[in-house]
Amino acid sequence: MFHCTKVVAAFLLAIVLAAGAAPAAHAEGSPLYFPATGHSLTDEYGFLSFWHEHDGARLLGAPVAEPLTLSGGVAQYFERGRLEQQAGPDGSTRVSTGRVGAEYAEALWKRFAPAPPRRPAPGERVFDAGGHTLREPFLSFWSAAGGLEFFGAPISEPEWELTAAGRRQVQYFERARLERDASQAGTPDEIQVSDLGRALAELQAIDTTPQGNPGYESVGPAAPAAPDVAPLGAAPRAAPAPAQPAPVPAPVPAQPKPRAPVAARSPGGAKSIVVNLSAQWLYAYEGDDQVFDAPVSTGRDGMETPTGTYAIYSKLKLQTMDGVTNGEYWIVPDVPNVMYFNGGVALHGTYWHNRFGTGARLSHGCVNLPLKAAAWLYGWAPMGTAVRVTY
Repeated sequence: MFHCTKVVAAFLLAIVLAAGAAPAAHAEGSPLYFPATGHSLTDEYGFLSFWHEHDGARLLGAPVAEPLTLSGGVAQYFERGRLEQQAGPDGSTRVSTGRVGAEYAEALWKRFAPAPPRRPAPGERVFDAGGHTLREPFLSFWSAAGGLEFFGAPISEPEWELTAAGRRQVQYFERARLERDASQAGTPDEIQVSDLGRALAELQAIDTTPQGNPGYESVGPAAPAAPDVAPLGAAPRAAPAPAQPAPVPAPVPAQPKPRAPVAARSPGGAKSIVVNLSAQWLYAYEGDDQVFDAPVSTGRDGMETPTGTYAIYSKLKLQTMDGVTNGEYWIVPDVPNVMYFNGGVALHGTYWHNRFGTGARLSHGCVNLPLKAAAWLYGWAPMGTAVRVTY
């Protein structure tokens, strides 16, 4: 199975959070357009003012969708969160952050272990609701950046999780997830807010299609280049071969493509993936309609790909993988189109063999895919896509 492998003082954080955002050269009431995401931020619903007042560039990021009606109010998704405007009984309105942390965890069926039964440690804060604790390295950042009102209470203990930036210590809160970048230890960037707003928008099928600039002031970087995802019919770009590869046996003729299994019914055309270990074949569905299939090679004896129903929780366009098997260290550089769905188990492109769908199980637990198939699947499957591994 592939495994991809100090405390900041509160007063320092307060200073940084107050001045850490890039100096604004625009009037705070002026609408803004973010070319990187293709969306605007205005004060029609009070979101622009809230964004300025709460260090939005750092804590919320750019908008990834236009405002929309949500649960009786108006909401707008940002890279790291969601803002909501709710009306009170007297007709007044209030802007607050949305529960993206709790909703993201629920969408991915995450179940957090309860806090261990022990006496609180010095400097640790215990929350009655849920019983979870908050301590360093996250406590100072949480307190200085908005605390309970902005982030909500913790819904997990600190844990290690594979993020888009690699394996990091994280803690989930009702309205956010905080993560620690160990490479930035001792700097203001050690603790960061995860991009759960964008991920949740994808999971909830929110329209994030970039819009043109209606004439507002542009803020932030330019729009990124088009994603480098090869269409299914295009020849894949060759990835570099690992140094001194082991001899590969001659390809075994593939067996006839097996019949696709019946996909579990999913409402609203939801996307899902089925990996059949017996057939060594993968199927992609939109609702009950099969839209794609490909041969695979799964975990070898003693490293079998685990069965069950999971969800894609991390996507990496390119990753160097390494590990230790039977006491021997191995490394495979530049593995393309990696999508993790269960711990260190991932779907990914494979350039070091071509024995897909032959019955040869060659991986350390991951699902090996042909390069073109992996590229197509990576572009098609959003975060949270269900993955069912079965016989």
